[in-house]
Amino acid sequence: MGDRRDDSATRRDPLMPHFFLHFRTPTNFHRDEEGSTFVDLDQAYLDVCEAIPDIAADMWRSSLRSPGEDPLECAFEIADSAGLILMNVPFLEILDPARNRFRWKLRPDLC
Repeated sequence: MGDRRDDSATRRDPLMPHFFLHFRTPTNFHRDEEGSTFVDLDQAYLDVCEAIPDIAADMWRSSLRSPGEDPLECAFEIADSAGLILMNVPFLEILDPARNRFRWKLRPDLC
């Protein structure tokens, strides 16, 4: 993904938040076991948004794509270090933004 994160576990800044970018498809859930350090939730969100078009293109091109693995139905879940899901980022939000223009993504109970 982008260059705003530091994937090095040995150089992890204890003052910077650590986020986990879980990947959900219609048929599978891929848990991010290592996580990444970002300046804040906004930067984690922007990193995910930048990655979505490339991941979707790879899925559409892949001959290994399982039936039912439509990229438009995939999403990233951004979780904090305690495992709390802070934000859901559907691929559709990035790939077809006009369709989801007014849909809130932050959990209301966290605002």
